[in-house]
Amino acid sequence: MKYIKNVIFLFLFLSSIQAYGNPITVGITKFAGPFVRSDVDNHYFGFSIDIINEICKRIQEQCEFKSVTTELLLDQLTKGDVDITITSTPIPQESSSQYIFSLPYMPSIGQFVTINPNIKSFEDLQNKKIGALSESNLKNVLVLYTSEDNIKEYSEVDTLINALVNNDIDAILLNVNILKYFTNNKIIIGVRPIGKPISLGNGYGLLALRKNAALIDKINKVLLQMENDGTYEAIYNKYFEK
Repeated sequence: MKYIKNVIFLFLFLSSIQAYGNPITVGITKFAGPFVRSDVDNHYFGFSIDIINEICKRIQEQCEFKSVTTELLLDQLTKGDVDITITSTPIPQESSSQYIFSLPYMPSIGQFVTINPNIKSFEDLQNKKIGALSESNLKNVLVLYTSEDNIKEYSEVDTLINALVNNDIDAILLNVNILKYFTNNKIIIGVRPIGKPISLGNGYGLLALRKNAALIDKINKVLLQMENDGTYEAIYNKYFEK
């Protein structure tokens, strides 16, 4: 009996070491604040980080963040360098045989804005220069409104906004929550919306290999719990309500 107890204790002890020694590695792509930001010591914070931290706490897993580029994202998932990743691209319409998304934790709704008084409707965007963040991967949406030659991508929010202010571009397309954050914090001033908000995809979710479907299933259950108990709303309001 004592032998069995010792075996059980050893098994539980080794299991706890293994769980602690193999944290879930979360890939972080470059994303506009307030979704993901980092300080000089590479400490990550922001809306998406708060969502991830709450998920990891509830599934009782240790998570660590790792910076990845959009270009190498799928490669690092395939190699196992990261287990899941926060993406700056909305969930696509088509499903993949190799990858799986979680439920969306944020809707992907976009809004065109301008400072040009002559641009009042979507029709006015034809043959106009439209800017967007390069990491958002919105070319497939923007070509519905202007020619590909007129699509201008920017790696930084500041350069995107400056391009609009300096009339290098005629309009920009931003996620409505990013726009709300920028407006509330006076990062962007004096813009007006063009038309109504548009759909950019099926929302933003966490991406993993299909072999990690069990992990995604846990994440989905937690996301639903967070929505039902008010935790998601509290995190959302921290960044987007004023």
